[in-house]
Amino acid sequence: MAPMDHDAVKQAVLAHVESLFQEMEEEMAMSHQEKYALLEDAFENASDTDELRVAFEQWYADHAEEVNFEHEADELWEQAIGGVEE
Repeated sequence: MAPMDHDAVKQAVLAHVESLFQEMEEEMAMSHQEKYALLEDAFENASDTDELRVAFEQWYADHAEEVNFEHEADELWEQAIGGVEE
């Protein structure tokens, strides 16, 4: 077996790993888009703010582990509505 060219091997491995990362990012983006669409769907059935909150909390319970949010549902809710006048 002929010796491999150091630079060619380095570039081949780097290109392969970069390709894997890009594929992972695309899959993650699709997953996030799907979860966002599920939240939109859940909100469509809510007729008032309390029902929105319940829908959000249920959605969060169903998907938080997969999405790996750094905040609890209550924190995210409060952050989101912090600037909304009631």
